[in-house]
Amino acid sequence: MKKILKICIILSFTFLLTGCVDCLVSLNYSKIKKPTLYGELTIEPQILEKYNMSISQIKKQLLGHDFFKDWTIKKQTDSSLSIESPTSFIKEISTLTKQNNKYILSIDIPKNMLDTSELNHYKNTLQLLNSSNATCSFKITMPGTIISSNVGKYQQNVVTINLFELFIEEKALSFHIISKKEKNHLLLYFITLIILLILIITLIFIKKRQKD
Repeated sequence: MKKILKICIILSFTFLLTGCVDCLVSLNYSKIKKPTLYGELTIEPQILEKYNMSISQIKKQLLGHDFFKDWTIKKQTDSSLSIESPTSFIKEISTLTKQNNKYILSIDIPKNMLDTSELNHYKNTLQLLNSSNATCSFKITMPGTIISSNVGKYQQNVVTINLFELFIEEKALSFHIISKKEKNHLLLYFITLIILLILIITLIFIKKRQKD
């Protein structure tokens, strides 16, 4: 598995070095019992043509490895590919625990699974890519509102991690995110609205009777 992942990251990074590729990885824990890990790779048509490759060929090569036999890989367009992992893989790299009204997500990707040391030789290129239009990001969606994250920027229930910056700073692939489940005020708002409506109708009825 280590060899397969190493090949995949080197291939993906080779495309990213051209600056004509967008890469998005999304881990969604909004449905606590059914988390999803989804990735999308978009490659400019001229780059595919330059390397004499197609999205269909890349898909076929990935599906040819045993590691990806349980993954869902789809060709979205002639220049984009989507990939979704099985739940078992998500559980292998992440743990979500609940403490009172807080959710704590821990993601730890050990080096024996994914070693990014190959990227150390490309720091200057990574810095150029980070300041260009190329994107390589990891988005994590949590249940509730995020109140703490040791990496990336968060807003409401989503953390966005710039993978270029992560590789440049040589940070460990270890993320810890805490979110807080807000109380549902919808029922309270509904009850308040009903009471106000009843009060308004009552006042209108009283005024009408007074006029009569």
